[in-house]
Amino acid sequence: MSALDRVIAIAYALAGLVAALVTTAVLGGQTWPARLYTALKEQPGFLETALALLAISALAGMRIIWAGLKPAKKQAVVQEGSLGQIRITLEAIESLVEKIALDQRGIKEARSTVKTIPQGIGIRVKAVVAPDVSIPQLSGNLQNVIADRVLQVTGIEVKDIRIVVSNISAQKLRVE
Repeated sequence: MSALDRVIAIAYALAGLVAALVTTAVLGGQTWPARLYTALKEQPGFLETALALLAISALAGMRIIWAGLKPAKKQAVVQEGSLGQIRITLEAIESLVEKIALDQRGIKEARSTVKTIPQGIGIRVKAVVAPDVSIPQLSGNLQNVIADRVLQVTGIEVKDIRIVVSNISAQKLRVE
């Protein structure tokens, strides 16, 4: 939840508290809420202001619900070391995977996404490849290299690697 969402939630909660207090006063037999309403109703622009406040509170409520339901930001993978926790962010693993992919002959561009799954992590690599490589062979090799290297560097076992070839580059490989 962002800082803006927290501010909206606090304002919404305070408005709800005020509404609850006014309702309690009315149910308790107090007449001041009715007198206040009557005095405010006579003011010019009352209806427009009330409708605007209603719309703002409805939007704020929807924003709070949306903030609560949207998926959490990427988390860190936590391992227990002998001296404490070791946290490796998913962004760090994504960066590692992209470097591994770009080191492979035949891959021109690579983007990765890493997600935690119950058994470990899952990786999706979206790549642009050269036109003169075997995509099945390159993909299989890339899956093996990524799994081995991620395990070696982070100590985390990769359970799922999906390779998506999004494009085939117009340029052939350079001979070095």
